[in-house]
Amino acid sequence: MLEAVGVEPGEEQVYLALTAAPAAGAEQLADRTGLSRAEVDRALAGLAGKGLVEVRSEPAGLIRAAPPDPTLKLRALQRMDELRRAQAVIAQLAERFEAGAPAWRGADSVEVIRGSRSIAERYAMLQREAGREICALVKRPAVAVPATDNVGQRDALRAGVRYRVVYDRDLLDPENSQIPLLLDEWAALGEEMRVAAVPFKLAVFDRRQAVVVPSGLASEEPVVFVVRARPVVDCLTWIVDRVWESALPMPAALSALPDGPLAVEDRRLLALLLAGYTDQAIASQLGVSMRTVQRRVQRLLALAGVQSRIQLGWQAARRKWI
Repeated sequence: MLEAVGVEPGEEQVYLALTAAPAAGAEQLADRTGLSRAEVDRALAGLAGKGLVEVRSEPAGLIRAAPPDPTLKLRALQRMDELRRAQAVIAQLAERFEAGAPAWRGADSVEVIRGSRSIAERYAMLQREAGREICALVKRPAVAVPATDNVGQRDALRAGVRYRVVYDRDLLDPENSQIPLLLDEWAALGEEMRVAAVPFKLAVFDRRQAVVVPSGLASEEPVVFVVRARPVVDCLTWIVDRVWESALPMPAALSALPDGPLAVEDRRLLALLLAGYTDQAIASQLGVSMRTVQRRVQRLLALAGVQSRIQLGWQAARRKWI
C-alpha cells in the first residue's frame, strides 16, 4: 500500500504495527509482526531514514511511529512531482518520435486487440495517457468496458481531460433506469454530451490515436482496432467532429424522448411535410397557426436527433414513423 511512496513492504508492516501502539524495542516488534529480529532492524533503519519512526529515551528504548501527515504526504507529493516530470519527458520523446517517423508506419499503424480483458486494459491505458481531450461516438453494445465500470473515464475527467461524447439515440431508452443516472454523473464530472444517430463506435485520444470498433465483424470474441497512422486518425477525428456538430445537445435530446408511439397528429404533420407542403399550407390543412406548425416540426427534429427536414425524412423512414 505504501510502496508507491517508497516504503518497503517490511517497513510498512513495522510502521503499521507502530501506528497501532508504540513498542518497547525491536524484540517486541518482532513478536507483534512475525518478522525476524534482523528484518525488524532493517525496517527500523529504513523508517528512521524516512523520518517515520521516533525513539524515545524515556521510557528507555520506546519506539513510536512518526505522524503520517505530513511525512507521508510530503513523500507522496515528491513522487507526484517525479511522475509529472517523467510524463513531460515521455511526451517530449513521443513528439520527437512522431516527428521523425513517417505518417504511415506500416504494421505499426493499426493494431488489432482481441478479447474483452485485453481491450479493457488497453482502453484504460489510453485514457490514462490522454492529457487534453478524448472524443467518442458511443452506441450499443458494450464491447469490454460497460459505462458503469469505466473507472478510467472518471479518473481522466477528474484530472481535467476534456470529454466530448456523442451518444446514439437508441441508448437513451426511457425504460433503462441506469442511463439517466449515469449521464448525470458524467455531466457532473464535466463530460460534454450530445445525441445523434451514431454510425459506429469510435474514440479518439488527443487526436493522436483512435480506437475503432468494427461493425458486423464475424468473430467469437470482441475485436477493436487501435489506429496510430496520422492520416487515418485525422480522418476519424474529422468524422467525430462532423457528428458532434450535427448532434443535439443532451438536455434537449432527453426532453424530446418519446413516451410512446408517434402521436396521430404528428404522423399527419409528418406526412404533409414529406409530401412537400409549405408550413402555411400545413397550417391550413391542420387548422392551426404556422407558428404551431414550426414548433411541432422543431419537436420532430429533436425527437429524431437531426438538424434538417431532409434528415427528418430519412429518420422517419428508418424509424417506420410513416
